Amino acid sequence: MSVRIRFDLDRPEERGFAGRGGLSIVGVAIQGLVRFVYSVLIGRLLTPALLAATNSAISLALFTSLLWPTGTAAAATKFVARARGAGDEAAVHGIARHLAIISLAAAVPLALGAAAFSWWSLAPGDGLQAALVAALVVAWAMYSYVRGLHFAVHQVGRATLWDAIAASTAIVLLLVVIVLDASALLLLPLTIGYALYALAGIPRRHPRARDPLPADLRREMLGFTAWSTLGTLASTGLLQLSMVVAGSVGTPDEGGAYAAALTLATPASMVARSLSLVLFPTMAQATGRADHASVRRQTDLVSRGLVAVMGAILGTIAVASEPIVLLFFGARYADARAPLVVLLAATFLVTVNVAAVNALSAGTRRGVRIPALLSAVGMLLGLVATWLLVPGLGVLGVAVGYLVGAVVIGLGPIAWVWTTERMRWGWTAARATVGALAATALVVWLGTAEPGWWWSVVAAAGFLGLWVLLMMPEVRMVDSLRRPRGSAGAESP
Repeated sequence: MSVRIRFDLDRPEERGFAGRGGLSIVGVAIQGLVRFVYSVLIGRLLTPALLAATNSAISLALFTSLLWPTGTAAAATKFVARARGAGDEAAVHGIARHLAIISLAAAVPLALGAAAFSWWSLAPGDGLQAALVAALVVAWAMYSYVRGLHFAVHQVGRATLWDAIAASTAIVLLLVVIVLDASALLLLPLTIGYALYALAGIPRRHPRARDPLPADLRREMLGFTAWSTLGTLASTGLLQLSMVVAGSVGTPDEGGAYAAALTLATPASMVARSLSLVLFPTMAQATGRADHASVRRQTDLVSRGLVAVMGAILGTIAVASEPIVLLFFGARYADARAPLVVLLAATFLVTVNVAAVNALSAGTRRGVRIPALLSAVGMLLGLVATWLLVPGLGVLGVAVGYLVGAVVIGLGPIAWVWTTERMRWGWTAARATVGALAATALVVWLGTAEPGWWWSVVAAAGFLGLWVLLMMPEVRMVDSLRRPRGSAGAESP
């Protein structure tokens, strides 16, 4: 099926949930690949110090965009999708335009603040770096909004196409910057890629747009954005902040090792992020139809599927962490192994809760507050743990601090939905715990006995086989979801 180049809010692509999910995984994989290749190229071809400095600047920009614009993007996904579910086309266009203006208005002052922080703290006196950080904040903010809008109207194919165009542009420009030895411009290719995506998808004013929007709808969107911002800032923001902290408290080489660990730990989460992009608007539409049974069913199936998939991916990477670090970054980054294992454990916790968080956020006004408050508590505990652990553990303490916060951020929403919806997740949780203990035992043995990297590969293969056996009911469930279903299942997994 062809993909439309022009972004049209009124013409969703004719794909079911499975098709949108597959394309979403491709799109998120492409964007994850950009960050991954960015770090690998800089780490391999340049120096650990430049890797640490670049990733710290990127993390600062992304953290800053979480202060409001990313919440606005989530609001666009929810409220545009909900208006579509209710059949209100005028509201669809009015909401899209209103939130586009809000996103840009919030991004500009935040960009100036990030530039000031970079000038005074991150790269003192470096005006060019400060300007590039500011530009990246605006580009990322508008990219997030436009991408959320694409998923709200089910134009996943178009979103994936532009992900590929933006990613290719960024990587090609990065290679040009490296060849020209223009290390001061390392942030520019990424900024151009995100800006290109945003400019291609900003919705134009439409004659059917409802303008102005009803006051109660504006208030509801404002409240949702505020709570969503708090939740995202506390969860995703803690991860971005950890890179900034690691770059500040460690030596350049230690900061480079943490950057390498973060680069290797986060791409696997693209599976959960992809499902979230498709699942959230689908749940919002179900909410608009007052179909709670559909939301509950999706929450159950996706949560169990994520435990099986994320456990297999992240556990295997953890056990094989030594050869993976050597393969992608080389012996200079051998110290990345310990923080990598810790970050992988934290990534598992904060990705398996995607369905629970989406179910809460897509529902009532009160629902979005629950994951937000739990994330705020987790972030506070994580920062306190980091402050206490860094003097003794260095950058490893930063990773452990993030893991402490991830326990509350990740498991809190799951526990809430598990209890309130009376989910039957006990048997899945028990088998996952056995698998996690097996992975921990293998990691400890490999780290203390040091039998050689080839044993890491053997142990990783053994763990993967064990995990598949433990998660066989979920594996069968995931496989069944790939099979064609009737039209009644088009909007639910």
